[in-house]
Amino acid sequence: MRREAKRHPWAAAPVVARAFAHYTEAAGGPPWAAPVRNSEGYMAQRPIRFGIAGLGTVSNTVLPELRDHPNVTIAAAADVRPEARERFTALYSVPAYASVEDLCASPDIDAVYVLTPNPFHATHATMAAERGKQVVVTKPIATTLADCDTMIAAAERHGVRLMAGTTPAFTPVIMEMAAIVQRGDLGRLLLVNTWWQTDWLYLPRMPEELDVNQGGGVVFRQAPHQIDIVRTIGGGMVRSVRARASRGDPDRPVEGGFMAFLEFENGAAAAMTYSGYAHLDTTEFTYGTDAQGMPRGPEKHLNTRRRASSFVGDRNKEATYKNSVRLGGIREGEWGGERPTKGHEFYGLTIVSCERGDLRQTANGLMIYGDEAWREVPLAVRGSEREAELDCLYEAWSADRPLPAHDGRWGKATLEVCLAILESSREHRDVVLRHQMPHTWTHQS
Repeated sequence: MRREAKRHPWAAAPVVARAFAHYTEAAGGPPWAAPVRNSEGYMAQRPIRFGIAGLGTVSNTVLPELRDHPNVTIAAAADVRPEARERFTALYSVPAYASVEDLCASPDIDAVYVLTPNPFHATHATMAAERGKQVVVTKPIATTLADCDTMIAAAERHGVRLMAGTTPAFTPVIMEMAAIVQRGDLGRLLLVNTWWQTDWLYLPRMPEELDVNQGGGVVFRQAPHQIDIVRTIGGGMVRSVRARASRGDPDRPVEGGFMAFLEFENGAAAAMTYSGYAHLDTTEFTYGTDAQGMPRGPEKHLNTRRRASSFVGDRNKEATYKNSVRLGGIREGEWGGERPTKGHEFYGLTIVSCERGDLRQTANGLMIYGDEAWREVPLAVRGSEREAELDCLYEAWSADRPLPAHDGRWGKATLEVCLAILESSREHRDVVLRHQMPHTWTHQS
């Protein structure tokens, strides 16, 4: 159900509201206190019109979230598959183009959400920016730092916003953890430990998803989630990375897991562990709740393994199955789609250690283990996975302000950590980073 539009879309999310409170206008007050105006100085009263580049599996989740956002209108889409275009037009009664170039040329869209395969992120984001469209790119923002630079330059040259989207950093729990750390409530940050076990490697995959040279494997496709978590909590400035990535199945010759040690400029450290081998599921330790805030049964990984066994030696069969779960496919909605009432998202288990206490996510919010007392802080569940990032973009666009968080440079810094994990694993050494940026926007004014 589409939630009711509000004058300030952060009203129901106090953690998010605090996070942006320090971005004040000259007259004082948070961004939503000032009149919302467009570039001509008039109040922006209409929703932002989105075009969707790519109608693959993830679009089954993204489209309902855009549809239900009060300040967003789905205005068009693009995909190379005729069945996807036909289905999209039937659902939303708006145009569907055969190319992203034609989508970006449309005068009826304000922004493009890039959901195309990883190797095309830079091309399509740059194309959208050059046509004056706001841009949101799913993770990873690109596959090379040079591509990031091209995207950032295009956005700045044409005066549009480039957002690194699909991030757990906007979840209420991670934002509250970051706020507690940055306020110093528990003293200096010492350690962040995040651990996540999924079935990613054995879900049906297209060939490019299993090719690291095309941005495939868990380091490109899943590590950005954990990196955004630890960078958000740790202050953003990663100094160095030491890591080991694993390839555990010759039939799926790409990284399926990794362990990484991150040292921050402020002296804190983070350990990230990820396994996509479909054995142990960390939802056993997170109240049976997954990264979309949905319940997951204990048989999920076994079922994934059984299905994957039928694809061994037959990539065409696997690709056919993957196409079938995309928009317009015969199994559409088997992944993603409409969802019942949800809980907090769990991207595995994250524990934060400070001088005077620890933090841990709970089913209802956040547990604080202090020196003298333990207490749980309940936090409101947000309506959808991308609700807060869409709010963030809409506020910036409608008021003609820069993005306060998760712009192209943040996405580049997260990608730099991904690339360092692969480099460190390959060369068995620490990798020193050079393109990091601080994370300060959770400070209160």
